[in-house]
Amino acid sequence: MKSATLSVSPAEDVPQRRLLRRIVGAKEFGLLIAVVVLVVFLAIQSPNFLTAGNLTVVSRQVALALFISTGMTFVILAGQIDLSVGSVVALVSVSTGLLMVDAGLNPVLALPLAILAGALVGLFNGAVFAFTRIPSFVVTLGSMAMASGLALGLTTGSTISGFPSGFLFLGQGVWLGVPVPVWLAAVVALVAHLVLTKTVFGRHVFLIGSNTEAAVLSGVRVRAVKISIFVISSSLAAFASVIETARLSVGRPDAGSGYELVAIGAVVIGGASLFGGEGSILGTVLGTTLLGLILNGLIMLNISAYWQEMFSGAIIVLAVALNMRRRGGRAGGRGWAGVLARIQKKSSV
Repeated sequence: MKSATLSVSPAEDVPQRRLLRRIVGAKEFGLLIAVVVLVVFLAIQSPNFLTAGNLTVVSRQVALALFISTGMTFVILAGQIDLSVGSVVALVSVSTGLLMVDAGLNPVLALPLAILAGALVGLFNGAVFAFTRIPSFVVTLGSMAMASGLALGLTTGSTISGFPSGFLFLGQGVWLGVPVPVWLAAVVALVAHLVLTKTVFGRHVFLIGSNTEAAVLSGVRVRAVKISIFVISSSLAAFASVIETARLSVGRPDAGSGYELVAIGAVVIGGASLFGGEGSILGTVLGTTLLGLILNGLIMLNISAYWQEMFSGAIIVLAVALNMRRRGGRAGGRGWAGVLARIQKKSSV
């Protein structure tokens, strides 16, 4: 009597193999491995790393950076850059203090107005970029200076304190054992993922980043999409500013310094192309987490604060350089010349 054997037909095995290849071959999977390895390394090197207090601090910092990185993802997917997000954080932090403390407005009214101030910066960036041939990095460089100067001018360089306790819960509160900013960041990331993968607008963002001329010929309202991505970027930076202001209990005209580099670095580390058309919110989440862990690891390893910025900056520059070198040929030329050529071409459409 022949023994029965359990076998799987090639046809049945194909889906499993395809799924395995998708998981193993995904860029996000490599990032996830890097995050896990870094966590294990830091846990071994520093006994304080896995303490509840430190993990709470790290998760709040990563959540705040993720708001800005998520908005930056929309901009980079369209092949553009937004350098004004750090200054938007400063402007909205000051606006929140002026409206809530000085003017005495209820947070329910003050917060939408403060976020609107940030969204207007994005509207300015998008409108100037969409209706002129000025490259986005030049437009946002100018608005970065204007927003920063406005924040300093409104406060004469001083900070604002005295926020109501109910507002502080947004940045300092905990729900079900998890910091409130983490819950909010998770919701924002999920909504952004759905917008980019399940909506017509998301497909248009990818199409504009991949081939702006094809988007125009396909009937895409290119100018409207360009304006929208900058409004999204600034609005999320404004939202991050509100959360950070609540976390620190103070409105600061110097808040958000260097956030634009962190956001760009996180998106690029997450696998997005600076030339547009390639990237994902999951990659941005992992890239932001990796940068946050690196910064916290430097602190845990007692690296001098004077060296921490150097290490963080070097990592970001290296990630961007590798990204541009890997994809330089796709910019319509080689190296930096190709990059600049493509940026100029996108701006003129």
